[in-house]
Amino acid sequence: MMMMEKLFCPLLGSLSFTSTARSGKFTLIVFKKFFSQVITADGIALMQNPIARFDASKLNISPADIERMFKSFPGLQKLKYLEKVEQFVCVLESNGCKPDQIAKIIMGSPKIVTIGVEKMQPKLQLLKESGIEGPNLARVLTCKPQLLATSLNRELLPKIKLLKTTFVSHDLFIKAVVRTPSILTYNLEKAMKPSLAFFEGHGLRGMELATFLYSRLSLLRISSFTPAQIELIGKTGVPKESRMYKYILDVVATYRLESLESKMHNLQLCGLSSEETMELFRNSPLVLHYSTDKVRQTMQFLINDVGLPANSVVKRPHLLGKNLEKVIKPRFLVLQEIKSLNGLGNFDAKQFSSIITMPEAKFLSKIVEGHPQSTTLYGVYEKAISNVSSCTKIARKINFY
Repeated sequence: MMMMEKLFCPLLGSLSFTSTARSGKFTLIVFKKFFSQVITADGIALMQNPIARFDASKLNISPADIERMFKSFPGLQKLKYLEKVEQFVCVLESNGCKPDQIAKIIMGSPKIVTIGVEKMQPKLQLLKESGIEGPNLARVLTCKPQLLATSLNRELLPKIKLLKTTFVSHDLFIKAVVRTPSILTYNLEKAMKPSLAFFEGHGLRGMELATFLYSRLSLLRISSFTPAQIELIGKTGVPKESRMYKYILDVVATYRLESLESKMHNLQLCGLSSEETMELFRNSPLVLHYSTDKVRQTMQFLINDVGLPANSVVKRPHLLGKNLEKVIKPRFLVLQEIKSLNGLGNFDAKQFSSIITMPEAKFLSKIVEGHPQSTTLYGVYEKAISNVSSCTKIARKINFY
């Protein structure tokens, strides 16, 4: 008993010890006291230990957080020695984790505090050897702290090997893991392997498969299509050899069939026939990633204000992808002003589309600056743009003021 008291005395101060010193209740007191003093210490070293090397006040772990941690993982009560907490924090710090990230890791998965650094180190070493280190490693651990509690040989190692092979490029593998750390938590046998086999069966391999999966990493959990989804893919008439086929797979795999039908119905409400809707999907599958509100508002403006026929988007689907408020409307108003100044007639879909798709610098130099009434046109454009800071940058760039 005296040994325990001497060990924790510098940290616990005036805490009194009872016969429950070896129980979980004692652990709870120690754990709370440890963090509460760290929070209020403002970076002052309470003890000569690794945790004193950073401003622990930024951990911002409150007593209420500690209570929640014990409720979510009662196994914390088995933690009897502060050295485990100190070593845990020290290892995370040495691997690039900042105090606020360490707090998120601890609160996100309290269990990992109890597993011991000797079991953590090989997993951290594997991640670093795989190219995930420094800030990238800190991000991955903050997002998915439970990775430190997974089996090294049964889960983490085979998943990393599979992902490295799948993404072909080492850089693409690192980007995929850092962008979506949850892919390291997907079920290897029930999700990842069947998913890869499924998409390879649809003709995607090598770098084409890698870039396809990277664009939407959640597809690594898709291992089959329903008969209705397969029927929809067949209706497009797009062969597997076509470059559009993978985008059709992407859309069909991402949404429920009901959602896809709703998006297609929305296009028909905007004036497209069922055949034109399917042609649009076949020519540019990614338009179904746009929200129904965005599509409806853009279509209404193109039809009612610009005067384009509804089916003009079938051949020019990029019009649906442009920002209505910041690109389409401001440029349309400039064109309307030019029309009124020059007495020109209406412009067709081809002309309008080419102007809308111009980079902003080209639009300003070719359409605005090149006109005799450039100051007037710029005034129209500036008024139409809602972002004042964006207008200021444009004004400086083209030297109107």
